[in-house]
Amino acid sequence: MPGILVNTYSYYTWNDIMSPFNSKEYLISSAEPPAEAEFHDDTKIGFRPIDPGSGVEFSKALGGNRQREQFTVVLLTYERDAVLTGALERLHQLPYLNKILVVWNNVHREPPDTWPALHVPVEFVRVAENSLNNRFVPWDRIETEAVLSLDDDIDLMQQEIVLAFRVWRENRERIVGFPARHHARFGDSMFYNSNHSCQTSMVLTGAAFVHKNYLRAYTYEMPSAIREHVDKIRNCEDIAMNYMVSHLTRRPPIKTTSRWTLKCPTCTESLFKEDSHFEKRHECMRLFTEIYGYNPLRFSQFRADSILFKTRLPQNHQKCFKYV
Repeated sequence: MPGILVNTYSYYTWNDIMSPFNSKEYLISSAEPPAEAEFHDDTKIGFRPIDPGSGVEFSKALGGNRQREQFTVVLLTYERDAVLTGALERLHQLPYLNKILVVWNNVHREPPDTWPALHVPVEFVRVAENSLNNRFVPWDRIETEAVLSLDDDIDLMQQEIVLAFRVWRENRERIVGFPARHHARFGDSMFYNSNHSCQTSMVLTGAAFVHKNYLRAYTYEMPSAIREHVDKIRNCEDIAMNYMVSHLTRRPPIKTTSRWTLKCPTCTESLFKEDSHFEKRHECMRLFTEIYGYNPLRFSQFRADSILFKTRLPQNHQKCFKYV
């Protein structure tokens, strides 16, 4: 039903979306077995217990040998082949990675066949139109619950990605990622704000983990007027995803690490650099608020770092992550 507002308590949600004929591929809130399961032969499949100790033991217990412990990178690209090559190279040998899906928004040409050879499959998705909404299509090729949504110009250390994924595995219903932003009110109007702040309400999906079910909700259940506006102005798909997830969960996203901006310093083209970028985003927040009937974004005052981050350790101990 185009244009229907997804409401947690609505008749439509429970009798149409949740019907037996339209069931979800995964259950986001499915119960995990108790931690004790990791230590017994008949229940430890898919687990690699962390022995008592610090970073050495932790690093050996990566897990990642089943799809529930893996993620798919969905990488959106348009007319920046050299930048895309660098992005793929940075993902080589990344733990937990199941496959990379490159959404090829260059509708007028085929992708070249000279790309870096990685340890996982790299698959290209040809699309009919150049749209930022293509980032959130629940492609059948995505076989994991976890999706790492990446811009092609994002430069992250692998340790940072692994930490964010481990945080997401404990918070599967949340958006978990790196660049954080917030909304602010000045006078009678709502504004998008990228200044450093002690609270956040959005995590930008140019570098964030989301559950695959949210891709389905964005594409098929979110009001179509929002997707149409994203196409019209070529902006704000990340704000739209944050609005939708906060509306469904009544919870804020989770920011990881101290990173505030992640753009590639050598990349010369970016929608972010347009003079009208922030004006478009202010307008998006006001329009999305009008469509939902309220602003669903929730503030959070914390970020997630590794548990021994900035902790002084004895010389014979190692941090969980050297840099994060």
